[in-house]
Amino acid sequence: MSNPPLDTEEIATALAITPIPAESLPLVRETVERLRPGVQRDGGDLELVAVQDNIVRLRLKGACVGCAMSAQTLGGVRRELVKVLDNPSVRVLPAP
Repeated sequence: MSNPPLDTEEIATALAITPIPAESLPLVRETVERLRPGVQRDGGDLELVAVQDNIVRLRLKGACVGCAMSAQTLGGVRRELVKVLDNPSVRVLPAP
């Protein structure tokens, strides 16, 4: 048995990108600062570089540069930001 096709409104809702509002930027900064000590204990560091629309760009430093676990670190930051901002469309990407 197959599911009925989604209508256009359902697809738009499922793919919706909710930008991070300017008034939430301090919460983004506080969250990154709160998570930094855990990363620093492993010899790395995080720097908040930019927030645009729903994307948070972080610069990975120290032991994080080239680390195979850096994607998991960014994923952990994303999970925390999704929770504190109540915004499942938040994405966390490495800064160039």
